[in-house]
Amino acid sequence: MKRLAGPFLAAACTLAAALPAEAETRLIHAEPGPNRGVRAEATEWWIGEAARRSGGELAFDIHWGGALFGANAALTSISNGVADSGLIVGSYLESEFPELYMGDLPLSERDPWVTMHAMNEILSSYPAVQTALADKKLAYLGIYATSPLQIGCRNDALTTVDDVKGMKMRYGGVYGPVFSALGGNMVEMSIYDTFQGMETGLIDCTPTYAYFAVATKLDEMLDSLTPIKLSPASSVATFMNRDVFEDLSPEHRKVLEGLRAEVIDHFAERLSKADAEAIKKMTTREKPVVIHNLSAEDDARILEAAQPVITQWKASATAKGFDAEALLAEYKRLLDKWAKIRDTQGYPWERG
Repeated sequence: MKRLAGPFLAAACTLAAALPAEAETRLIHAEPGPNRGVRAEATEWWIGEAARRSGGELAFDIHWGGALFGANAALTSISNGVADSGLIVGSYLESEFPELYMGDLPLSERDPWVTMHAMNEILSSYPAVQTALADKKLAYLGIYATSPLQIGCRNDALTTVDDVKGMKMRYGGVYGPVFSALGGNMVEMSIYDTFQGMETGLIDCTPTYAYFAVATKLDEMLDSLTPIKLSPASSVATFMNRDVFEDLSPEHRKVLEGLRAEVIDHFAERLSKADAEAIKKMTTREKPVVIHNLSAEDDARILEAAQPVITQWKASATAKGFDAEALLAEYKRLLDKWAKIRDTQGYPWERG
């Protein structure tokens, strides 16, 4: 490998004479989040496997916590070579990156293992998406998702869709418009301010995830959880600057491409375990969190309320030159495919 990302190039040139001829150039990888939690562990596993399978020749220096650039700037920064690779969060890029944002659409498949594998196929091989990624100067390397969606409440509970009306709820990403349409009193708030928002009574409920709630101690505020049968956010993906990727040897590109699906299985197994442990902790504590399951009729009402979000995405995708109906139909076909694999074969880590 011959390249360092732009900000480090001058320093590399200064040091070049002092390095032995066989020294490896290390790729710069940017992460917006901290070096903790299940996704961070999966990223380190992925980078470790890339090094192992390439005999140490694929080496990455990870810059955590948005040290190089913030999540909002990741698309342009990686495209322009500020970093060689890094994480892009599609939730911020509905109009600019609809092919990635599609992973956040509120559909009915709730399993992150299924949504990640479906998105992996879209980003790896769907022809129109490959053209769009090339135009963005990106090469796709892997996908992540949240655990299944819950509505967590304090001093309140979501037991039926009718309870949403007037409920003070955090406006959370793609789910905000859905619960707003159902009558929620939505409050703009960062997910990281949710604990304080509940403590002060600014909000009663929030979209959340069991694993995240325990990791951030939000569970200490919660009295109830209601599983919501909408897809998890599945638009968090790793990309490499396309010029950097194409400069790699065919063998090294093959290593990275081979890890796309494997990192999903590695991450999903640990995410599932962490989520189950979080729910167990919350439901077996001294004052347990109560789980409320909605009726099939309520599930259908929520899906209906989500349709305008999908309509808006279609407009964004069409504006970027996609056949939005065809792209969404292919994504749904892949969701069905991977759900069938799960139902007939089980998860990879359960197959023995």
